[in-house]
Amino acid sequence: MPTISAAAIHQILDHEQQQAQPPKYHSSFSSSSAARPHDKPAFPFPWIIDDDDPILDFPSEKWIASMIGNTGLLYRFSGDLIYKTNVTPREADLMESAGSDLTMRLLSRVIWSGSRPDEGTKAVIMEAGKLFRGSRIPEQKRPTVAVEMFRILEKLHGRGIVHGNVRESNFLWSRKDGRLRIVDFSCARLIEEDAGRWNSKHVSSAYMTPARLAVREERQPQQQGAQGGGGPGQPQKPLPAPTVFDDYYALAITLWAFYTGKPPGSRQFNQVNIRRSDLAEVRDDMIRGWIRKVFRMAGCKFVAPPSDPHPRRETKGGVQGQLQEQEQLKRQQRHSSR
Repeated sequence: MPTISAAAIHQILDHEQQQAQPPKYHSSFSSSSAARPHDKPAFPFPWIIDDDDPILDFPSEKWIASMIGNTGLLYRFSGDLIYKTNVTPREADLMESAGSDLTMRLLSRVIWSGSRPDEGTKAVIMEAGKLFRGSRIPEQKRPTVAVEMFRILEKLHGRGIVHGNVRESNFLWSRKDGRLRIVDFSCARLIEEDAGRWNSKHVSSAYMTPARLAVREERQPQQQGAQGGGGPGQPQKPLPAPTVFDDYYALAITLWAFYTGKPPGSRQFNQVNIRRSDLAEVRDDMIRGWIRKVFRMAGCKFVAPPSDPHPRRETKGGVQGQLQEQEQLKRQQRHSSR
């Protein structure tokens, strides 16, 4: 089993010219004699060839923070690098197409031994960023951050890419220039490609348009069981591929959460009827107006909260006044029953 040296990985950071020059294979990335490049790769990054998960073979140098930040998919080591597992060639391609000014820079792919990068990519090594925590951003700085989110999506769409999973947790701060980046392209797609190529199932329903969510929830009649899955020969209807508008709808919900500090799941923004009081929680007039416009474009209606069948009325005289009203109500009921 080949071992990947952490020092070899850091060589990538020291070779900024890799992006401008044709990629070269670094033999120090693998000790396997079978690990050799095939044809000239179509991407401007070196790759690491391995037979097994390299995270298990990292040397135990003191400066490597073993498994810090492990989420099951991401591993942080040495402070400034991230190893992301379960990455498809398609996701890596879209990251590269997005560019390092919009997402965290992809430094290298990890591929199966004997495979081509466009076939055997199983992980990537990328620059680390700082977590975006909206609740910690001062209110006076939030409009600037919101504009930055708009800018990222606008540029991403201009480069022909739909992100497909816009949410607060997918924004990071760059350690280099301190600006926002968007990450996680596992649900992304090219705008011009056949929508049938898209088959991701990992989109949060809290950020979906009502129409798209309705497709996800569409099931065969009750015989599908309590789990909601299709019976034999009755697969669940696939989720439609995301569009540019889906990105902006998810951004509208992201901004609502950013400005209110509340999780999107606490409201029903993926339903047709949206309560006016929920939208009113965003105190910034410009942002609230934009969110309202996006919701209306999705076919949503703004409704008043359900009325309380037993509303509490303000009365004079405190408790004494309430007791008097209750007694008066009882007399009216006795009178009407005669």
